Amino acid sequence: MKRRLLAALVALALALVGCLAVVAYVRAADERAIAGREAVWVLLATTRIPAGTSAAQLREGGHVERVAMPAETVPADALGELDPGLDELVVTADVQARQLLLRGMFGESTRLSGGLALPEGRLAVSVEMSAAARVAGFVRPGSKVAVFDTFTMQEGKGRIPSGDGLSLRPEANHATRVLLPRVDVIAVGERGAAGAATSAPASGGTADADAAASKAGVTMLVTVAVTQPEAERLVHAAQTGMLYLALLDDTAQIEPGPGVDNNTLFP
Repeated sequence: MKRRLLAALVALALALVGCLAVVAYVRAADERAIAGREAVWVLLATTRIPAGTSAAQLREGGHVERVAMPAETVPADALGELDPGLDELVVTADVQARQLLLRGMFGESTRLSGGLALPEGRLAVSVEMSAAARVAGFVRPGSKVAVFDTFTMQEGKGRIPSGDGLSLRPEANHATRVLLPRVDVIAVGERGAAGAATSAPASGGTADADAAASKAGVTMLVTVAVTQPEAERLVHAAQTGMLYLALLDDTAQIEPGPGVDNNTLFP
């Protein structure tokens, strides 16, 4: 009887030692995994946040949640909380679900029209673009672009549009000129349609839909913010020629000029 009791006690002690060893191993593995990775709190959007939403509305509406992430993977301007100093500022473009909230997403409130955040004194004008004309889908809301116009020239009138679109006649002469040197893209796609966006997506979503549209060879609407004179030129050019966009950065210098035609295309 004593032997059986002793054997049971020994077995129990061995089982306890084994459990403690497993716990110690797991804890050591966790410590190794997070070694050198300081965790920080960041804010993630839980749903899509429309442009024009204020920080105060975000705090009250439950559109964000705090999560811990390794500090080395988090941008320097990621927000860990919505400071009251941001209450009067708004997100200047749509924020997609599961996207990090960054300080740079907030700015002064702009006028909203039809769900689009318009810069003060600007009009929103949409033009239909092929995938190539919108730089293979890399033109996104927030992009700065130059607009080029290719048109059929009036005979004997220099590089002036004939007004009847691009002619396929062999004898027709075509020209390409800078129409607008620099404008802001504020939306891509039709509102409510797959692929529509008023801000660049974090991943997937609009980018995937745009890629699918590009492969299918379909066109997509690109909406830009322009002044009245720019709107007049853009609408007119869309009716009489073919538009093409070029992506710009802050260093690009685009100067309007006479452009090129069939006779001057090559040096």
